[in-house]
Amino acid sequence: MERYLLYLKNKIFRPFNAPAVLLEARTSIPKSGDIVIRDVRIAQRFIEFDVSVSERGVLERIVLRGLSAIAEFDRYEMIKEENLSKEEAMRRARDLFNNERFWKCHEVLENIWKQSGGEEKRLLNGIILIAAAFVHFQKGENETCLNILRRAYSKMESSTGEYYRIRIDLLKENVREIIDSGTIISLTL
Repeated sequence: MERYLLYLKNKIFRPFNAPAVLLEARTSIPKSGDIVIRDVRIAQRFIEFDVSVSERGVLERIVLRGLSAIAEFDRYEMIKEENLSKEEAMRRARDLFNNERFWKCHEVLENIWKQSGGEEKRLLNGIILIAAAFVHFQKGENETCLNILRRAYSKMESSTGEYYRIRIDLLKENVREIIDSGTIISLTL
């Protein structure tokens, strides 16, 4: 099976709608072993579906047609591991995060994290956890998001300064504000 991220344009849905959107997507696609709708995440400007299909033709023929009742199709991309330099991966992760593509950001950062050590590994783990927390927010799972943000903050607590153009002190301050208020707001790296 091939795995894809599929994007629909979002004009009306919010993260709390994610469970209903996922159910609608799964019921609008014919049941077969050729298609698996793994998950959905709702951002401000798009709806991101994580799907597996037996072949690209199934994606174009069935999945896109079935999901058109939810929202207008935007694009899709195959999920594949990228071998990026550390600098390019950090730039890409920042761009992904700042465009609410938190799941993909998490994946890009994980490759760097695996190769790091010491305090850098701990800091990267904190940033990865922030991206993971926002994945849960996009799925309408606010309490899970807040719990993961608490873990992220503890990983980053001793880090300061700047890391690949990410202002760590500001990021920690924003995460702390979300944790303390219980109100999840959009962040940028």
